[in-house]
Amino acid sequence: MIKKSFVLILCCFSLSCLAEDTLETVMQRMKPETAVQIVYQETRYMGLFDEDWQGSGFLYAALPGTMLKQQLKPEIEIMAAQGSQLTYHKPATQTYHQLHLDESDPMMASLAAFKAMLTANLVYLRQLYQLKFTAMESVWKLEMTAKEHEPDEQPLKIIMQGLSEHAANKMQVFLPDGDRSSYVLSQPQQGLAIKHKLTGLLQSLKGH
Repeated sequence: MIKKSFVLILCCFSLSCLAEDTLETVMQRMKPETAVQIVYQETRYMGLFDEDWQGSGFLYAALPGTMLKQQLKPEIEIMAAQGSQLTYHKPATQTYHQLHLDESDPMMASLAAFKAMLTANLVYLRQLYQLKFTAMESVWKLEMTAKEHEPDEQPLKIIMQGLSEHAANKMQVFLPDGDRSSYVLSQPQQGLAIKHKLTGLLQSLKGH
């Protein structure tokens, strides 16, 4: 009886070890088969302003390297990163920009890093960031610290975390100037309907 109990404990322990999150399994969990949609709530803490800024909307991603951020509140804004090109549109002010995705710009770098997470581009992340992944009993956390930064500034830092065996549900971005942003993320949803929606948003963005 004791022997059987001991074997059962060993089996349970082995299964728990096998189920432990790794950076690779977390990224695989977030990687889209067709396209993914994530609901987000964003809070920006900016030192020059008395009140925090809040926004919400959807994040989309598709392989090999497409990410789109559709902000719905407080005002509609659409920003898409495809390869090395960034496109931005704000209908209320008829603002439209197309520019190169500059990874040396902290604001763009955080977007590029998140795109890499959603498209499982671990090679990109390892090239530009020091990665520290930790997995505990109930949560996992990934800290990304930019390898290159100005000597008199703190490096860009991004922290993503999620519940064990789930995709990320929180993200924090710490900018070199001291400002930071915090995201609350829903679990990724996939499917052809989401792929079609992303395609429609990209087409409308190009033909704004």
